[in-house]
Amino acid sequence: MQGFPSSFLIFLYQTALGGLLALAATPFNDLDRAFYKSTGGVLCVIAILGLWGKSGFYSHSISANFSVALAAEILLHILFVVFFVGYIVSLWTEHQRFRARCFSGAILCGLAGLACSAHAFFPTELFSVENVLYPISFILSALLLGSVTVGMLIGHWYLIDTGQSLDPFIKIFKFFVYALIAQGLFLVLFIIAIKIAGSPAGATALEKLWQNHSTLLVLRLVVGQAAPLVLSWMIWRTLLIPHTMAATGLFYIALLGVFVGEILGRQILALTSLPF
Repeated sequence: MQGFPSSFLIFLYQTALGGLLALAATPFNDLDRAFYKSTGGVLCVIAILGLWGKSGFYSHSISANFSVALAAEILLHILFVVFFVGYIVSLWTEHQRFRARCFSGAILCGLAGLACSAHAFFPTELFSVENVLYPISFILSALLLGSVTVGMLIGHWYLIDTGQSLDPFIKIFKFFVYALIAQGLFLVLFIIAIKIAGSPAGATALEKLWQNHSTLLVLRLVVGQAAPLVLSWMIWRTLLIPHTMAATGLFYIALLGVFVGEILGRQILALTSLPF
C-alpha cells in the first residue's frame, strides 16, 4: 500500500496523459496551432511536475526494493516526459514527422507507464482480476481528467478566437461525457468483479472501504460522478444556443468537481489500495 503523496502524484501523471489523449480527439486542421502550443504547454508542465515529484519516491524505491517492474515504470515515465517535451518543441517547427512520432511516443509510453504504476499500487500474481482492472481504472481516470481539462481550455480558446466552428468544442465535450459515463459503469463492474473473482485481499479492501470510509466513498461518487454528469447536460444545452462563454464557465465547475472527486479517489486509493 502506498501513501497519499504517491497517489496524488499519479493524479498529475493522469491529467497530463489524459490531456494528450483528449488533444488527439480534436481535429488538428480546424484549430490554430497556438491552441496546441498553449494547451500542450500547460499539460507538459503538469507532466514535468509529476515526474519531479515522483523522483523522490523512485530514488527511495530503488535503494529499498529495486525490481524490473520498477525500472520499467521509471524508464517509461521519463520517456513519456521526454517525448511530450519533444512534441511541444515540434509545434514551433514544420517537422511534421518528428511531431507525429513524439506525439505517438508520448501516448504509448504514457499508457505503458501508467499500467506499471497501477500494478505498483496492488501487486499480485500475474494472472489475476486486479491485474486487468487496475490499469483500466487508471486509464479511465486519465481520460476523464484530461478531457475535462482540455474542455475547459478549449472553451477559453473560443473566447479568444470567436466565430469558428463549434465542432472541436463539441467533440471534446462528447469525449468528456463518454469518459465520465465509462468510469461510472466501470466502478460498478469493478465491485462486481472483485466480489466474484477477485483476490481475498481485494475483497477485504472492499469490506474495509464500506465499513470505515463509506462517507468518503459517497462524497467521491456525488462530487466526482453525479455532479459533473448534471453539469454535462447543462453544458450541452448552452452549446445548443450556442453560448460558448456559459459553456466554458460550466466546464470550470465540472473541472472542479472532477478534480475534487479524483483527489478523494486518490485518498481512497491510499487508504484501501482500491482505485476509486
